[in-house]
Parts: sequence; structure tokens; C-alpha cells
Amino acid sequence: MSEFKIFFKFYLQYFLYLILAVLVIFLFTGSSFALGLIIGTVASAISAFVWQHYLNRAINSDSLHISSGSGLRLLIAVTACLFWVRFPDAVSIYGIALGLALTYVMILIHTFISLKQ
Repeated sequence: MSEFKIFFKFYLQYFLYLILAVLVIFLFTGSSFALGLIIGTVASAISAFVWQHYLNRAINSDSLHISSGSGLRLLIAVTACLFWVRFPDAVSIYGIALGLALTYVMILIHTFISLKQ
């Protein structure tokens, strides 16, 4: 199975469902928290893909040097937070922070599910 199909199966489909649900909420309410949650969730999905890519690369590598992509994931988080800096009235930092934390929640959930099997 390709790397993207594995990522889609375990993570991306759930991110897409959440983004669509929050997008509908945002369209009806215009909430700054919902917009921040959308931005944070998109950044979180990209961050999760970077994490999955580096994890697969580390698993398949024979090298002693293993990278986790943390610098790139930090850059993604900073970029998401820059939306709040640029548009503080339209975007909630709390929504962005919650959206960014979703990557780690999904990793934990996937880990617990994998341990049960």
C-alpha cells in the first residue's frame, strides 16, 4: 500500500470529516472559533502527514540518523498561528490551538486501537 493510502486510511479521512463538519458550522454561525479550528485542523492534517512520512522513512531506513520532521511540523504550527496574528478579530487562537492538538490525539487513538488488535 502506498504511503498516502496508509495515511488516508488511518488519519486523513477523519480530518476531512471534521473539517467538513466545522466548515458547515462556520458557514451558519460565522464563529471565529470555528474558523480557527478549521485552520488548525488543516495544519494538523499536514503535520500528521509529515509525521507519517518521516515515521515510514525511519522504519524503512538502515541509517543511524533518524529524523522526525519536528522542524517542519513546528513551521506548520507557526504558519497556522500567523493567521491569528494577521487576522486577530476573525480567527480564534484557541480554535487554532485545539486544531493543532488533534494530530496528537489521533496518534494516541490510533496507537490504542493498534495495541488492542
